[in-house]
Amino acid sequence: MIIESVELVALPNAPPYQEKIYRAHMETSEDMDLFQAHLDVPLPPQTLVGLTVEEALRKRAERMLAAAGAH
Repeated sequence: MIIESVELVALPNAPPYQEKIYRAHMETSEDMDLFQAHLDVPLPPQTLVGLTVEEALRKRAERMLAAAGAH
């Protein structure tokens, strides 16, 4: 499944650390919540368009590891 678009969505009544999530709109017309947003690991939603879910998760993991290594 290929990601057609991604948006940051605010979750009602969520704790501050889980304020927003990345919601992907797939080529199959399904919506999927990918992962929560982290302030210290910016990942523009548009950079996930055209990827599979697995590729998007890998990209996020790489970003998280790079940010952790920088601190």
